[in-house]
Amino acid sequence: MWERLLEFLDEWATVTEVEPGRLRVVVDGADGTLRVVEILMSRQEWDDMVSIPFGDFAPAADEVRRAVLALTDDQRYLVYENYELVPSTTPVLPVDPEEERLAELARRHPEGFGRWVAIDWDGNVVDELGPPRS
Repeated sequence: MWERLLEFLDEWATVTEVEPGRLRVVVDGADGTLRVVEILMSRQEWDDMVSIPFGDFAPAADEVRRAVLALTDDQRYLVYENYELVPSTTPVLPVDPEEERLAELARRHPEGFGRWVAIDWDGNVVDELGPPRS
């Protein structure tokens, strides 16, 4: 799949694998200038992106093209995260505040801080999964 991605990118841009997991894509701009974009994604992440959300090479490749061409002037990077390429001004995505909040809760409560419950039609808990209630 990785080689097919490189071939696809080379059809409409110039692609160089700078290092494993880092592609440099050079695109001719509408005004004749060159636009340099770096895609940060491993071979395995690309395989996951093709197979899980898209199910086939063509729609996944089209999504890469769309993402490259949609970047704004201040965005130079596409960083893989959770089956998608996220536009970024830096090669590392900023920490999501909600993820940081959940990580802090997990540090404070290593025993767990939530539970899943199954209830009947009357609202009675009939089964649960989580830390024991105090």
